Amino acid sequence: MGEAVTAVLEKPPARHSTGAGWLMIATTSAGVINYGYALVLTHGLTPAEYAAFAAAQALLMVRAAISAAGIPWILARELAKAPGDRARQAAVTTFAFWTNLVIGLVLTAVVAGGVLLFGTARDAVVVACASLCMSVGSTGMGYLQGVGRMDAIAVLFTTEVVVKAVVGIGLVFWTDLGPTGALAGFVAGSLVLLLPLPRFQRLLGPPVWRAGESALLRAAIRQTRMQANVAVASAGDTVLVAALGLGGAGGGPYQAASALGRVPLFASNAVSTAVFPQLSRDSCAERKAGALRSYLLVALLMTGVLVTLPGEIRSALFPDEFATIGQWLPYAAVLGLAIGAVNLSVTFLQADDSRGTGAHLTLVTAGYLALVTVAGAVFGVAGLAVGAAVAGVLAVAALALLAPVRPGWRILLRSRRSLHDLAGIVVVFGALAVAGHPLLWTAIAAGAGLLVLAASFPEFMPRRRT
Repeated sequence: MGEAVTAVLEKPPARHSTGAGWLMIATTSAGVINYGYALVLTHGLTPAEYAAFAAAQALLMVRAAISAAGIPWILARELAKAPGDRARQAAVTTFAFWTNLVIGLVLTAVVAGGVLLFGTARDAVVVACASLCMSVGSTGMGYLQGVGRMDAIAVLFTTEVVVKAVVGIGLVFWTDLGPTGALAGFVAGSLVLLLPLPRFQRLLGPPVWRAGESALLRAAIRQTRMQANVAVASAGDTVLVAALGLGGAGGGPYQAASALGRVPLFASNAVSTAVFPQLSRDSCAERKAGALRSYLLVALLMTGVLVTLPGEIRSALFPDEFATIGQWLPYAAVLGLAIGAVNLSVTFLQADDSRGTGAHLTLVTAGYLALVTVAGAVFGVAGLAVGAAVAGVLAVAALALLAPVRPGWRILLRSRRSLHDLAGIVVVFGALAVAGHPLLWTAIAAGAGLLVLAASFPEFMPRRRT
């Protein structure tokens, strides 16, 4: 497997592809494998052991989100701006590597300390090892993003989660390591992210700190701050269910629906990762409209799939205690669609990197959380579900008014192709809604998915021979 991944890393980037489609497939596949990994572990760990694993996993996920939000994207932006400037590439890569390492050490201490609150010292050591690997690996991800190797990132994402699941499951079921074994899977998976290191090692130098590095750090902090708003908004409704004490009033099925409703975020993350370096070079409105179209085509189909999910499939996926998940899925699906659009809008803000937009984004996030909190406190789970969906749509509208975001929406909404796309999605919605059998529904969803992928991403469009 290592040789295959290395071969992909050594290939030159494709000329006529953004790679967003492959990234979306990779991130979605990773999400499915992660879900399966968590499900399988419920059969190998006791409830108390699983609780410790889940808590440590959550800390690692937050740590990974913070690590990926700032420095790697700054590295990608600067590499995209200076494709032929080796001195500049060396300076920003060196900055990213050493800054990631220093920040990673701090985050590792925090995460390991957090694990000690509910886990063992052995758990904390394993989590610390995984965290340190993430620190080095995040530089490689930023480098590949900056040089346009989205296909390599897709392969690494997929390989990482497969290795993690295989090693973790093996250690849980065939050793006595318990939750430590499940967490050790993260160490094995994180080692995969070190494979790009030889690709940029020649650019690394000793750590230096000058005015240029200070400017890069300030830019990274702005990037991280904006991405943190997306993370808070994405998790807000689920956290508020617990904070408002709604878990015993039907909040559990809503949280499960909310997790399922976040599927469009995979598409948003893929498009954002692929388009960000391009927008850093040329932030034209047409490129933004194209990114929005690619995301919305895929995300609207995902929303339709979630809203029309047959009861037989829901019953197979969730136990009887979650039988009411169907009534929350429409609201969770709309919220997921909106959160993905917010995430892509924030990517436009990050590429623009203009001061002042971060404060506007923070206000939008605070308003979103306030509305969801009030709705949940007054009307319970139903109010929270409706309030989150409405607040999510309002957040998209508020961000669409900002100068870096508005031109893309304007072109998209005025395009005739958008009307054709919308008509096609409506037809698919109708077909999914009237499908009377799960197999027919699955066939329609799969066929529509292939058509949408081909329409959204050029790498899946059949090429004409000249």
